[in-house]
Amino acid sequence: MPQNTRLVNTPTTKMDAETRFFGLSKSWHRFKWGLLVFALGASGMLFADAQSIITLWVSVAIMLMGFALAMSGYIGIFLNRFTRLRESRSRHNPFDE
Repeated sequence: MPQNTRLVNTPTTKMDAETRFFGLSKSWHRFKWGLLVFALGASGMLFADAQSIITLWVSVAIMLMGFALAMSGYIGIFLNRFTRLRESRSRHNPFDE
């Protein structure tokens, strides 16, 4: 048997929790970045000239993008915690007998 060959025994259908789109750490990063982008859009609305309608709509668009990014992160966080709750309830507890 050649020495340079390695046997890889990892299933291709099961992804690691950190590489998934809704993985916990990726979701937290998206949530924090979304809040930052939302805050930038809100500050743009507050400090923009009241006469310029273009800067107002650009700030609104930036806020909406930040909101969407933050909510996609929040959905991932919620799904992760909901999955953990379901897993903890489905485990057999020897003290329930």
